[in-house]
Amino acid sequence: MKLEERLRLLRGDAVPAAATSGDLAERLRRLTPMTGERKIREQPDEQTLAEAIGAVRLSPGVLRAERRIRLADRHGRMVLNDALPGLPALLDRSAGDPAAWLFLDTETSGLAGGTGTWAFLCGLARIEGQALVLRQYLLARLDAEPAYLDAIGGELASAELLVTYNGKSFDVPLLTTRFRLAGMESMLDLKEHLDLLVPVRRAFGRVWPDCRLTTAESRLLGFVRKGDLPGAQAPQAWLAWLRRGETERLAAVLLHNRWDLLSLPALVPALEWSFRDPAAAGAEIRAVARHHLARGANERAFQLLGANREALSASALLDLARLHGRRGEWDAALQIWQALAEKYNPKATEALAKYLEHRARDYRRALVMARRLPLGPERERRCRRLQARIWSRETGAPAYPG
Repeated sequence: MKLEERLRLLRGDAVPAAATSGDLAERLRRLTPMTGERKIREQPDEQTLAEAIGAVRLSPGVLRAERRIRLADRHGRMVLNDALPGLPALLDRSAGDPAAWLFLDTETSGLAGGTGTWAFLCGLARIEGQALVLRQYLLARLDAEPAYLDAIGGELASAELLVTYNGKSFDVPLLTTRFRLAGMESMLDLKEHLDLLVPVRRAFGRVWPDCRLTTAESRLLGFVRKGDLPGAQAPQAWLAWLRRGETERLAAVLLHNRWDLLSLPALVPALEWSFRDPAAAGAEIRAVARHHLARGANERAFQLLGANREALSASALLDLARLHGRRGEWDAALQIWQALAEKYNPKATEALAKYLEHRARDYRRALVMARRLPLGPERERRCRRLQARIWSRETGAPAYPG
């Protein structure tokens, strides 16, 4: 074995891509000191682990912990039941049967992804009646991965909509890779997917210092984790079990994962409210309005910008002016352009020049505006064209090409 590989395993880094389950187990056995109480056991006691984390043993190397949380309960300041009307609002359409929604989050042996990274814990939550049922599948032995993935696949089979946080970039591609390496069909690519990180970034990416899940929890849910095991320590906790049969930190990993899962449905109504009233939520108003515009909800975007006009940035005011123009409300649009042009806003000045030339046919005033634009080829072309039109109007001769 190469020295670099030994060091990587000792640090608890991702397993090399070329390593098989048997390879890793043998390497872990050889690398762990065989003295005193730290002597490794060939097969750690999975029943002890199951009891420590409140799980049942489905098969050798596959454990499942299950919790039922009432939908009437709160996570932070949000009631979980509010996810039912909130999720269709985020999708702007029907979200189907809530029983077919599947909230998903994984814990892994590293953040690099690729074939050397294992998804050793997969947390899944779904709505069953008046409860949110959380099921966490734990891989307790490397050679049990096919059975572990088969158990996860059984949950995926009935799901129609996946809800994750950064799942499109990380959790789903990683799980898909593990299924393929095991020669199994994942079905993940066939599921509709709502990644909540996308609306969080859209609404708060320019407002918050970061868009990590814990940041969204504290700012939108009023939920602050206490005694949480950082996600970066999850790989070491899992390897401590594989090497020495330690269970304490692995139990903390499951708690971390449960909090992740609970935050997914709780964030749904919080985000729906943020897109409905971004000023109250502290979201970026223009970004939310553009989200509605991209979905064809022009009236909703117009009302949102108009209701928050005093708080709008110059760019957002220009968006509002364009919407006024689309509605034929030129006086309102002109008021915005003129106010911004007085502050030397080039886009407002250009909009005024275009309006005066093409709608008002006031070429002289349009030329005044054009001459205030930043130097460049477009400014020169516009000025030449307007001068030609002024000359043609005053002499009656055809305007030369501008």
